[in-house]
Amino acid sequence: MQATLAEFELPLVRPLLTAHGSITVRRGIEVRVGDDACVGRGEAAPLPGFGVETYDEALAALERWADGPEGEPPAEPCAAAAVESALTQLDAEIEGVTLATLLAGEAPTQRRIAVHALVPDLDPEAAAQRAARAAAAGHLAVKLKVAAREPNGGADASVDGQAARIAAVRRALPAGVALRLDANGGWDRSTAVKVLRRVGHLDIEFVEEPTPQAADWAQISRTVGLPVAADEHLRDPASLDRLVEVGAIEVAVLKPAVLGGPHATYDLARRAAMRGVRAVVSSFICGPAGLRIARETAVAVDPHGVHGIGTATLFAEALPEDVVPAGGYLAAPTEASSVAG
Repeated sequence: MQATLAEFELPLVRPLLTAHGSITVRRGIEVRVGDDACVGRGEAAPLPGFGVETYDEALAALERWADGPEGEPPAEPCAAAAVESALTQLDAEIEGVTLATLLAGEAPTQRRIAVHALVPDLDPEAAAQRAARAAAAGHLAVKLKVAAREPNGGADASVDGQAARIAAVRRALPAGVALRLDANGGWDRSTAVKVLRRVGHLDIEFVEEPTPQAADWAQISRTVGLPVAADEHLRDPASLDRLVEVGAIEVAVLKPAVLGGPHATYDLARRAAMRGVRAVVSSFICGPAGLRIARETAVAVDPHGVHGIGTATLFAEALPEDVVPAGGYLAAPTEASSVAG
């Protein structure tokens, strides 16, 4: 089996402000395995502040692995996910099925899968306008980044400012379009409660990672009346079990790019479902290879759900058509189409 690596850079159209910092470009390493007849691709693109290895660590791990790809995969999270993704996709190619079929054991009937739109704007009016455009385009859900900070501060840093921004976005959305909040652990417990109390009466689907301490979440959820979702705190079955046991979450946001690839993510989604926790599959602001893996995993996990895999539009460069949302959906590959891209 041949293994090759290719580094890439994808600048974003505009900086994406999160509680972990500003993202302006995605650097990654695409992993390719197989031969001219069958190819599998994966992708490692670590992000600072998200609890994974550095870019240099991922690259070094993948270079060591590529020297003897029949051996053990890397231990580093993003590098390991890239290798497992490429090998799993290669298996699907060899069997002549989609990756989603390989994971689920049966071919999905869905020809497309819904994706939410990401709204990062800190200005309430701009955020509301972007959300309204997303709904008009056909998106069934919008994810609003909250608890982010502009480099020089800004209105969103205040409790009133954040609550006003959330309310403005909710007002801009039709009743049938869900609103999801993602704090990336950027609030302390007091701020989370103050902001969410002001908007708890609004129709909000869930709030993701409200504080850095998962021990806060059950109390926050009871106090403000909103479901909580975990993302950065989910790394393996044990972390899921701990969160479920303390009643901290109702939703699991699962990223194949940091969870060991599609098999590990699919298994974690099934484990979550058995514990009454719904799974939403998300990209890691991925390039084309990572988005294809996330899309196929989402189809296998919940073909009728709304997933966080529509991030291709964040990039300045036009990505391949099959990973770019159209009308709020991504097309789901069929057995007759290429899954490797």
